[in-house]
Order: sequence, then C-alpha cells, then structure tokens
Amino acid sequence: THAGYTVTWLPFQRLPSLVAAGAPRYQHVGRVLLFQEAKVTGHWNQVQKIDGSQIGSYFGGELCGIDMDQDGETELLLIGAPLFYAEQRGGRVFIYQKKQLGFEVVSELQGNPGYPLGRFGAAIAALTDINGDGLVDVAVGAPLEEQGAVYVFNGQHGGLSPQPSQRIEGTQVFSGIRWFGRSIHGVKDLGGDGLTDVAVGAEGRVIVLSSRPVVDILTQISFSPAEIPVQEVECSYSTSNKKKEGVNITVCFQVKPVTVQFQGLLVANLTYTLQLDGHRSRSRGLFPGGRHELSGNTAVTGDLSCTKFWFHFPVCIQDLISPINVSLNYSLWEEEGTPGDQHGKDVQLILRPSPHAETKEIPFEKNCGEDKKCEANLELSFSSAGSRVLRLTPSASLSVELMLKNLKEDAYWVHLNLSFPQGLSFRKVEVLKPHSQIPVSCEELPRVSKLLTRTLSCNVSSPIFKAGSGVAIQVMFHMLLNSSWGDSVELHATVNILGNNVATTSIPVLYPINILTEDKENSTLYVSFTPKGPKNQTVKHFYQVRIQPSVYDHNVPALEALVGVPGPHSEGPITHKWGVPPVSCHPEDLETLPGVAEPCLPRTKFHCPLVFKEEILVQVTGTVELVEEIKAPFTFSLCSSLSVSFDSSKHFHLYGSNASLAQVWLCLFRSLGNRGHFVFLQFGFFKRNLKEKMEASAEAFSGLPLEDSEEPVSGEEAGDPGCLEPLHEEEAQDAGTKD
Repeated sequence: THAGYTVTWLPFQRLPSLVAAGAPRYQHVGRVLLFQEAKVTGHWNQVQKIDGSQIGSYFGGELCGIDMDQDGETELLLIGAPLFYAEQRGGRVFIYQKKQLGFEVVSELQGNPGYPLGRFGAAIAALTDINGDGLVDVAVGAPLEEQGAVYVFNGQHGGLSPQPSQRIEGTQVFSGIRWFGRSIHGVKDLGGDGLTDVAVGAEGRVIVLSSRPVVDILTQISFSPAEIPVQEVECSYSTSNKKKEGVNITVCFQVKPVTVQFQGLLVANLTYTLQLDGHRSRSRGLFPGGRHELSGNTAVTGDLSCTKFWFHFPVCIQDLISPINVSLNYSLWEEEGTPGDQHGKDVQLILRPSPHAETKEIPFEKNCGEDKKCEANLELSFSSAGSRVLRLTPSASLSVELMLKNLKEDAYWVHLNLSFPQGLSFRKVEVLKPHSQIPVSCEELPRVSKLLTRTLSCNVSSPIFKAGSGVAIQVMFHMLLNSSWGDSVELHATVNILGNNVATTSIPVLYPINILTEDKENSTLYVSFTPKGPKNQTVKHFYQVRIQPSVYDHNVPALEALVGVPGPHSEGPITHKWGVPPVSCHPEDLETLPGVAEPCLPRTKFHCPLVFKEEILVQVTGTVELVEEIKAPFTFSLCSSLSVSFDSSKHFHLYGSNASLAQVWLCLFRSLGNRGHFVFLQFGFFKRNLKEKMEASAEAFSGLPLEDSEEPVSGEEAGDPGCLEPLHEEEAQDAGTKD
C-alpha cells in the first residue's frame, strides 16, 4: 500500500497536533491516514482516514498542510493525486478543510487541459506570502506538462483561489530542461532582497525563482477650475470671439509597496491613457488637436509625481447637467510586452491585481446662489397672438402661443406639458423669441384610451432655463377628420417647476355652412315701353338659395335674407318701387350696403327671416313706371341683390359671405332709329360661379378654400354688364332699314 509514502506535519495551538501519512496504492485508489498522539500513553492513534475515488490516481502521493494566516493553526490539508485523470487533465489536488469532526473536502485544484499525463500535484509546497496580502500562497508542480510547469495559487480568506495567478513553464527558464516542478520549496529569502524565493527541482538541477515586488499605484486627479463655467460652453458664447479658458487637469502618480518586506528601489514605468467622456459617442471636452484622449509614459517612484493637462470645449454643448467624465487607465510597460528600463538596482514590478483605473467627474457650475440649491419660479401664460377661433374645415389648423418666464434662479430640465383634445394632431413647435440656437423639442405621449385629451411633452430648457429669461413658444396642430367638437377647444399647460406654472385657454369653435345664391331662369329678363303701350311694368326677380349644413354639426342657425333694392327715385323719366311678397320683411333705409360693389348701391334693405330648407326660393318684385317722354339719349342702371346672414358666433360662411350674394341689373337706353322712341329695359343675374364648388363639396366635402375667403366681385360682375349691347343691335337694325 506504500503507507508512509508521504508524511506531513499538521500543527495546532489549541488542539493536539496531527501527522498525515499517504498510502497512494491502498486498494488501488489510495488513502491518507491522520494520527494524533495520546497525552497519557504517548502512543499515536489513528483518528481519521480519507480514501481516494479513482483507481490508479495515486491519491495521497503528495501532502501539504497549510496555516493560511500564520497563526499556528492548520486550516487546510492538500492531498495530491498526480495520476488522476478527467476532462483532458492529468492530476488533481484535493483541498480538505479542518472542521469540528475532522478534515472535509471543500474544493480542488487542477492544471490546464490538454495534458492528460501532466502529473499535476506531483509536488505541493506552501510559500511564504509572495503577493503581500499576508496569506500563505501555494505552488503546485506538474513535471510532465511538456517539459514541466509550476502553478502558483494565491491564498484567500477561507481557502485558496481556484484559478492560478501564474503558470511558469520550464522552457521559460532553460531550453532542454526536463521534469521541471518535480519538487518545490518556497520559504527562504535566497537573494537578500527581503522577498521569499522559490526553489524548483528538475532533472539534474535546481532552479531558483526570485519573487518580484508587488506594488500599488496611487493616483490623484484634480481640476482647475473645480466647476466648468456655464457661460463658456453655451451656444452664444461659443460663437463669440472671447478667449476660452478651458479646464486644467493635474494627474499625479505614486508607488506604494504591497510586499512591504522588499528591500530595494521601486521604480514603476507606466503607460497611461487619459480620456474625456469615454462613455459617450461624442465627447463634450477636447484636448489640444481636437482629440478626446491622450496617452503617455512616465516613471513613477515612491515620491508623488504630477503632470498637467488642459482641455477645452466644442461649439454649443447641449448637455450642461451631467458632469464631464475624466477617466485614467494605466499599466506597466512590461505588461504590454515592452521591456522596462533597468537602472542599476531597479527591478521589474508587479501591479496588485486590482482595477488599474480611476474616474473623476467635473461638474458644470450652477447659478443657484450661496446655498447651491436652485429655486426657480416659472410663470406660464397663453398669449393672445395665437388662433382666435378654430374653423372646422378638413385643412384647418390651430396655433397657440405660450409665454414662459423664470423670475428667480436657474431652472434645470424644464418640461412643459400641454393637453389638447383628441381631434387635434400635433404638427410642429417653434421658438418665436428670443432667437436661439438651442432647439425646443416636443413629443406626444402615448394615448390613454379612457381620456378625451392627449398630452404633448416639450423640453424648453436644453437643459438650463436661466434666471430672468423668457421664451415665446408657438405650437401648431392639424385638425383630424371624423372628430366631435363642442363650443370651444380647451388647452391646459403645466410646467414641472414651482411657481405660477398652470395656464388654460379656451378657443371658440366655428362650424361651416355652405350657402350659394343663384338666379332662376323664369326671372324677368327685359321689359319695353312704347308710345302706345302701358306706362307701368312689373318686374320679378327669383333667387334660389341652396344651403348645405356642416358635416360636424347639423344644427343650422337662424337664417335671414338681406334683400337690397334701389331707393325711391323722383328724377328722370322713370320711377320704381320694390317689395318681397309674401314674406313678412322689415325694411331699412341705407346709405350703402357693405360688401356690394359699385354701382349696385341699394338704398333700401329688407330683413326677411328664412325657414331652413336645403333649397329656398325668394321672389323680389318691382314696379317700374315711365313718367315722362325720353327726348335725349339716356342710359340708366338699376340693381337688386340678395344675401343670407346668420349669427357668426358659432358658424361661418364656408366660401365667404360673397358666396351667398346674387344681383340683378336693370339697363335702360333710348333708341334713335326711324321707328320712333323705344325704351328697352334689360335684367340679368350676375354672380360668382360657385355652383360647381357647391356640388363638389356636397359629394366629398374636400378641397375646401382658405377660411374667411372674401373674393371681391369681379369687374364683370360689379359693373353695368350688357347695357349697351341691345342699343348697338337697335342701331344696326336702324342702319339696315335706311339702306
């Protein structure tokens, strides 16, 4: 069984010490026996046996007791099984920890894969602390991993690190070496530098590995000024010719020994990188040359050494809230594969395995008074400069103007929320004043199905809204089809900063009515007077009024027909008088009728109530009397008109009020032919050609004109059309008779 093939001492302070003996060939799986001396008889008694699990693994072929914290108490027992095989790894070291009833397995160590016959665990040695943490480290030999290798596992509280901190191959020491790691000893300082050296056995020789001192690098980063002046990074400042001061950075390094027992000069040759806003795709700070990072090399000793740097800012920084991130990363030149300088007694160092980096932030200053607490007071109000009414047409738009003022200290991340009816759709937002390069951005928040309103969230600070500043914002909306509307549109605005931060406005809603007035074919077209004929003639004008209610509101307001006729006429060869039978109308004498072009200037207007129908027929009757003989050439014009009006507080003319206006003209002239005196009166209807628009809108209610369109009556409509044409015809007939 080869009992006693390996033996190790396991000392204790509070309990009797133990002796561990290995029997690697016991029943082909191996066994480790623990013995304790009896206080009375002095005999050594077996107190525990630990068996291997794999045949031929040579479990117990190497033993090592570990007093991790050097307090005289053995905490770990390491048992080597150099012929153990699993997962392409040859050899294993099992870690047993001292418990109340004995040693219990807690973990295991293993070498690199790919060496099935490597014999990892053929040699195990406790090393006096080599990394400066005050705990014992362990070296494990694998003499058949190629030409041999030694693994170093660092101690940690509660056991050993499962991953090696180093793997030293024999070929790194000597070419042609064999069985490197067959035996290990690491307790003595053989070089006189205060650090433990490790002796490793190989075929025919012993190699001494010198420990390297472990150091830590202390870093300091400071800024001047400690805060970035906001006025230097604002858009208005960036476009000026003022000198930019920027920020000075001071970076300091200092070596601190971790293996304090080292006796020698410590010089760390570092390579470092300084980076601005490394976590952003676009840095808010730039080093000279427009770079956002700098690299360099420096030699660092136990004395503090510092280097100064400077950076400035690009044009127009948007984020003035988040501080600028300054990160420092460093490493030893040797770790990058560059040989270090050897100055006499300088030795190569090892950096403690910790983050070799430091990050600092430099904030932007805040205009918040001595207490550094910003207390803003925002005043929010709607301006009267926006839309006064909302006229419901498919192409309708609505604009509102908001005024926002800051009456106290700077405000940060000011957000304005504007709620509006679901019948409106957000179009765009503009800053009206002051003109600024800082944009205002708005977005619609997700719609809530149970609410009848939607909310627009706008950032109006980007990100600072300065003390004493003010801004005018115009928000524009489109109207959505198939929406329901009331008498007004309510908009409610709030800001997220204390103060008078609530504002509400109400905009009246006007519903469209399409009214078109046109003549009927059975209206009187002309009358004639002859010497022997009657002196009185009756003229009838028929007006057809077509009314199309709003698709948004089928309630039509009270309608009134306004009939304009000439006033009483006492001079000249004719007289006339007018009426609107059988409607009960209220006459009103006028000087002029607004909206009627020259020369159709009625002197009397009849107010006639209309009962709503889609088509209404209105008759205007006039009596024209010839009171004296016409002796000289004479031209005379008369005109009647009809328009429809209603209460404009809730409704409006879809095509403008001129769409509901029609006129009839009377033209009088004297013939000079051989037939004697002949008086010819001609009547005609002349108005804008809106019939096609009326018919088109009845089909689709689309392609509507701009609101409040008041097209002027054309010259052809407003003049005295066709009065001379019959006269010219009569003259031509007279000339033909003479011929």
